[in-house]
Amino acid sequence: MTGCNIIRASLAALIWGVAAAAMAQSSPFDMSPERPAQAPSAPVSPPVLPPAASRQPPPAAAQPPAQPPFAIQPAPVPQPPQRPVVPPAPPVTVPARQEGAGPAPAQSSSPAADSRRRYILPYEKLSLSGEMDRRQWGIYLTPEQVNAAVALNIGYQNAIVVAPESSNFQVSLNNVPLDAARIEAPDSEGNVSLKIPPGVLQVGANVVTLGVLQRHRTDCTIQSTYDLWTDVNPANTYISFNADVAGAFANIDDIQATGPDGKATTLIEIVAPGLGNPAFADSLLRLSQALALRTQMPNQTIRFVTAPSAERRAGTLTVLVGTARELAGMAGSLPPEASAGAFAGFATAAPGGLSPLFVSGPTPQAVQAAIETLFSSISRAPGAQRTTFSTRSWHSPDVPLILSDRRIALSELGLESSEFGGRRFRNEFYIGMPADFYASAYGEASLLLDAAYSSQVLPGSHIDIYVNDQIASTVPISNNGGGIFRHLPINVTMRHLKPGPNKITIEAVLMTAQDQACAPGAPAGTTPRFALFDTTEIHIPDYARIGRKPDLAAMAGAGQPYRAAESPVALSLDRFDTDTMSAAATLISRLASVAGHPINVETVASPLVIGDRDALFVGTISQFPQALISQFNLVPSSQVSWKVGTGVQPPAQNSETLFNDWRQRVDGGVWEGQVSSFEDWMKRNFDLSSETLRFLPAAEQPYAPSANVSFMLAQGLSPSGDGVWTLAAAPTSAELLDGMSAITRENRWGDVTGRVAAYDTAAEKVETVEVERPYFYVTGPFSFSNWRLIAANWLSSNVLSYSLAFIGFVSLLGFATFVMLRLMGRHR
Repeated sequence: MTGCNIIRASLAALIWGVAAAAMAQSSPFDMSPERPAQAPSAPVSPPVLPPAASRQPPPAAAQPPAQPPFAIQPAPVPQPPQRPVVPPAPPVTVPARQEGAGPAPAQSSSPAADSRRRYILPYEKLSLSGEMDRRQWGIYLTPEQVNAAVALNIGYQNAIVVAPESSNFQVSLNNVPLDAARIEAPDSEGNVSLKIPPGVLQVGANVVTLGVLQRHRTDCTIQSTYDLWTDVNPANTYISFNADVAGAFANIDDIQATGPDGKATTLIEIVAPGLGNPAFADSLLRLSQALALRTQMPNQTIRFVTAPSAERRAGTLTVLVGTARELAGMAGSLPPEASAGAFAGFATAAPGGLSPLFVSGPTPQAVQAAIETLFSSISRAPGAQRTTFSTRSWHSPDVPLILSDRRIALSELGLESSEFGGRRFRNEFYIGMPADFYASAYGEASLLLDAAYSSQVLPGSHIDIYVNDQIASTVPISNNGGGIFRHLPINVTMRHLKPGPNKITIEAVLMTAQDQACAPGAPAGTTPRFALFDTTEIHIPDYARIGRKPDLAAMAGAGQPYRAAESPVALSLDRFDTDTMSAAATLISRLASVAGHPINVETVASPLVIGDRDALFVGTISQFPQALISQFNLVPSSQVSWKVGTGVQPPAQNSETLFNDWRQRVDGGVWEGQVSSFEDWMKRNFDLSSETLRFLPAAEQPYAPSANVSFMLAQGLSPSGDGVWTLAAAPTSAELLDGMSAITRENRWGDVTGRVAAYDTAAEKVETVEVERPYFYVTGPFSFSNWRLIAANWLSSNVLSYSLAFIGFVSLLGFATFVMLRLMGRHR
């Protein structure tokens, strides 16, 4: 019996071995668990794909498919004339969708990996929160990139309370929806890879829409919707290519395709052998503005170097500028056109697929002419009025600039009609205000709301309007049985508007009996409860317009006053080293981007020769004259006491500041002397303080940067008061460059207001000091209506002056009435 069992086992092993060999030859599918992609020693091609010898491998960071793969054929795109064309790449295999909470592929810093990725996220930190949220922005692609595009990858992690069975991404390219993808990565970072269908992408501008629909696992309350979030990682959010085309550019227009890196940063690296020559500084600064206006990325930094870096990174535009002789030693493939005349163009792509931009010529004059050619398609006619703020790289469409009474439908602002079945609806749009906007104390705009709510919505629900994340208006829903709003006017205060783009958010908080019951397994979001129509309009009335100085908000929002300077803006640098020049170029390029055109800048050898014209000062604070520091109303000792711990004692605290601190500490205690107790009573009962009840604005207090501040922007006036001076300073050159790069990022640049904006490195936030006594200057022709609005805003900001003016007017009216009655009374 034992021998029979041995014979049977041997026969079974033999049959199983033959079957396994046969299965190894065909391999119709693979049920093994996912594992990192490895290059097989002898790849076997599926029947639907061409031979392995003619097929390009997928990117190194690609994960194996979680479901049967399919082939993608790149869409044929018409090529522009006189441009090298990359032949259509053979089809490759990518997963339609790859989901889960597994670890994300590590970001590779090798040129081979980055040259096959086009990072697309313009936000350093992107958190999509609530039951619905979305972002929409534009990216620029070259013909070669369009041909080679394969898939869109998203790296993310979500809150543990997000229900995966009813939560998903909503992604579209050029308004073409991609495959749905679940949100299910609460424990660690997950990834989804979405196939890009042929013909969806186009050469030039493309619109990316990234949104989420999220539902809570167990809770049905309004408060629970604030616990829903999905964080998107810019390092693992990109378009993957099947060829090395991410950084391969052929003509000047391709500068727009530079894009960000895995940290949402765009670096413009300018290699200038003549950097140490002060006579060449103006040309380099003008070149940096031309490149910044062409890339138009929200988080871009200019960096000057004297020799090219050996490392090739994504999101970096490498520019070599100088005469042909200067560049010959550092560029082995210098185009021959550079020796014949002015030349601005790309050379042949280097290994790794990155192309350097050459701006050169046989003489310095030819180099200057080559720089000017970069402005050919981005210059604006003198005196031409802009109509939009260029925001497409981080928000699409561009934000309209509202200069006077205007009504704009939401359809013009990028919003579409939408239905919603959850508990908290939220959507947002942007409008732009000019640099001389002056209506923060009295003005009101109107939102003409077109919306509807179902009979499920209970009284107690409400619609809230936010301006720059500050509550501006609330409309209660008090009717049962549903309702329709048709151009319902909602007054929205304008106090939170500022120069530049402004975010307006519409939020509907919806209460229903179904949510109060919160039955287990009840479907969520299946029946629409609320609808917002794109015929809704925002109405901005005429408002006061007058310039103020100093005003960092006007500079950050629209480049004022440097965008409209009649004479060149003076630029004073404490030294012409790489860090200082890079910081100055980053600031000036940021001003050119918000202004919409280049800033005419002239470097000066000394601050003493500037006079009273508009000026910029960039450098370490210890290198500037003490008289200049006082001109910005800074504490003079800040030059030596900025950083605590260097052996220098910090300056004594201002007595008024110290007294105010103690007032807060003993709030509610006993006040003796003066009228402080009366002021405290007015604050508690009527929300009136000494700042509100003032006849004239308070005097400016000198500012001293604290130890936690590593960089600051300060603005003041020239000695005569005619010019506006702006100081960018830090304790060291390294902190100057790092601080400038940090504060000019899109998520912080909007916080630059007042007369001082200081960057706190540890907290990663901007601290500001408001202007107490601004100087006003006229920005347009005389208008009685405009001056009436100016007076209304100023009097609303100074209540005591308004009260005295009102009392004086009433007294004058009473006296006039008395005189008239005396002259025309009955005794006559």
